[in-house]
Amino acid sequence: MEDVVPRGSVKKRCALWGRLIMVCLLGIALIMCNMASANAAPSGEEIAAKVTEKIKGVAALQADIASEFSDPSSKSPTRMTIRVSGDKGSGITRMEITQHPVFEGQIIIVDVKKDLTTVYMPVTGQAYRGKSATMATQLGFDVGAFDLEKLLSLDLSAMVKCSYLRQEKVDRLPHYVLETRVVQSPQEYQIVWVDCETYTIKRVEAYNSQGKRVATIIINNLKLDTKIDPNKLRELPKGTRITEIK
Repeated sequence: MEDVVPRGSVKKRCALWGRLIMVCLLGIALIMCNMASANAAPSGEEIAAKVTEKIKGVAALQADIASEFSDPSSKSPTRMTIRVSGDKGSGITRMEITQHPVFEGQIIIVDVKKDLTTVYMPVTGQAYRGKSATMATQLGFDVGAFDLEKLLSLDLSAMVKCSYLRQEKVDRLPHYVLETRVVQSPQEYQIVWVDCETYTIKRVEAYNSQGKRVATIIINNLKLDTKIDPNKLRELPKGTRITEIK
């Protein structure tokens, strides 16, 4: 199939988008860990079981995810902040880069119910919109992974093994520190900082099978079940030219 997303730097940006967004998906899943009750700590297994039960009732979420991604092709890590907003009722997830020297302003909107994905490029003021499978081929990652309803229905107790490590202070506040390992990739692991009082996730560090840190995300301004207008999630900057991808 002929490429419909422009080649060159834009194509490379889309590929980087894919890698960074997959890191953020980890963050979204781990955000859900803040739903566990205080009685669950510090047992990792109990936390995972309670998370599975609690997250089913979450209808929407918003968060600013500051990420640092180790790119093998670069000597310096890639840093950016992505604002993630999702509404389970409408089936829409919106991701916008709010801080980055090159990619700032890029937007991906995934509408699961309409099976549409929109990618906005601020440099050209143009957006590309098409069936999610088609756009996934162009972007290099499965946009279906942004189905909020599926994310909130994950059985984390079956997917992730959680172990309590210690307690330490972050910004003067006590946090539980957990180690999580995905069952399918047990050699890779994540270190997660959970606020002891509010049970919100503050920081996640991801390590590869060699024990090298490959990504860090810091979650700020987390809001659960805040009312979200689906029309706001679909919004593009005024004057955007939309190209329909067949």
